[in-house]
Amino acid sequence: MSFATLNAQVPSASASASESPAASPETGKHHGWGRHHGFGELLKQLNLTDAQKQQVKQFFSDNKQAFKTNMLNLLKAKQAVNSAIEKNPSDESTIRSLSANVGTAQTELSAQRAKFDAFLQSILTTEQKQSLTTLQQKRDARIQSHISHLSQTNS
Repeated sequence: MSFATLNAQVPSASASASESPAASPETGKHHGWGRHHGFGELLKQLNLTDAQKQQVKQFFSDNKQAFKTNMLNLLKAKQAVNSAIEKNPSDESTIRSLSANVGTAQTELSAQRAKFDAFLQSILTTEQKQSLTTLQQKRDARIQSHISHLSQTNS
């Protein structure tokens, strides 16, 4: 989800060992792309060449400020909502208004993810694209499973 998370998970993209996936207390947990190590795992499963890894690293380097700004906006928006809820949980109007800012910030990050996905598609081989499609289908199936589970518990 965040550039820092993405950057730390791209093989050889981080500058220091403290940013490497192994440095995280959540090593081994895969909750989806961009969360914990899901994104790094995705790139690992695609078996990127060294040249492709360098291109990914360059993409993140070129887009670092935009990722950082949008992530900062998202975190500040979430913080504002949390603060409003804590201060006056019955002020639904303010909470809804501030929540809209969270949605806007999330939209910006989603657009950046789409930009990266388009970039990634442009550098993958046919075989890697097939692997990516399979991984996306597995992700979508997991999401559908969660949707089905939540739908059943509401019935």
